[in-house]
Amino acid sequence: MFAIMHLPLLGMGTWGMGGKFDTDESNFDASVEALRFGFEQGIRLVDVAELHGGGLTERIVGEAIKGYTREDIQIISKVSRDHLKYDEVLRAAEGSLKRLDTSYIDLYMIHKLLPSVALPDALTLKALERLSAEGMVRHIGVSNFNVVQLQEAQKHLASTTIEANEIEYNLLFQEAGNEVAPFCKANGIHLIAHRPLAKGMLVRGENKLLDELARTYEKTPAQISLNFIISQGMTAIPKASDKKHLQENVGALGWKLEEGDIALLRKLDGSVPYQRIQ
Repeated sequence: MFAIMHLPLLGMGTWGMGGKFDTDESNFDASVEALRFGFEQGIRLVDVAELHGGGLTERIVGEAIKGYTREDIQIISKVSRDHLKYDEVLRAAEGSLKRLDTSYIDLYMIHKLLPSVALPDALTLKALERLSAEGMVRHIGVSNFNVVQLQEAQKHLASTTIEANEIEYNLLFQEAGNEVAPFCKANGIHLIAHRPLAKGMLVRGENKLLDELARTYEKTPAQISLNFIISQGMTAIPKASDKKHLQENVGALGWKLEEGDIALLRKLDGSVPYQRIQ
């Protein structure tokens, strides 16, 4: 029987730390410092992927967790969509573990599917199951999966299950709330929201409703935006950009928007032009 996963409702995203698609050493120390500051603020979940920074981002996370009790930090990492064949998944996980300098990954996910890769043929899920059985990963999940893909993935698991789906979800892009979120809730799949602040568009103080709610709750627009996600039982993983923003993000915890205000915020979906990046 697999262990049940318990994820915090707030984590730290790492996109751009150590580079985006390519390696960039210039912000290595600053990134480590930001993550450690987040840990000190009580944020103990970090989201990363082998794709980020050409692998350097995982090295940054590995450096940041040194000195902390490993069990106190939860790490999400992802296998690239270019490494979904059975042996590739195993090698990718080994590479991530080495860069993270840890013996296990708390939640290991398929980053995204390529249209040309069929899960049964690639035996992707069987590789994830093996990693779970051997203790290299504690829980498995997927990212950017729709309902059909989730159903297909679960068919190929015997000894474990899909425990999380990381999706793009924010006030300006709530598409996942139509089908994916209800399906995940009904099937015990935890939702993790990346880009919860819509690439910064929700923190500019340009939305009348957000500004009004911020005044009412004595919070910031960013805190209202994050609490909208957290109040629905989802985990939000805003980027851990600097100390000021990390402190602000923590202020999204410990309280809950009223249901009527959540209903109002749901009407913001698509109300402002929002350019997604695939």
